[in-house]
Amino acid sequence: MKTFLTIFAYFCIWTTPIQVAIVLWGILIVINTDYGILSLTGIEFFTHYLQFFMVIIDWLYTWLWNPCLDFVLAIPIIFGTTVKAVFSTWLGFWILGIIKQ
Repeated sequence: MKTFLTIFAYFCIWTTPIQVAIVLWGILIVINTDYGILSLTGIEFFTHYLQFFMVIIDWLYTWLWNPCLDFVLAIPIIFGTTVKAVFSTWLGFWILGIIKQ
């Protein structure tokens, strides 16, 4: 269990640069296009800029509760990814702190 938690904690920390890159990419899209900070939602971002993920999103719609998935994908990409990056980094360091004790 300790090994799994260590791997999970490092995964949470190592994915932070990817999340920061997505936030910066979203900011550049807002600056250079007609999208606003609130209008660039997750589904808009995936539909127009990361189309290869649409196969996964369509598959998720067959397995998950559709209103819940609609809510998650309607969150603005800049705010949602920023909160996710902060939380996952904090969670990774918190797990590592508990394991090291």
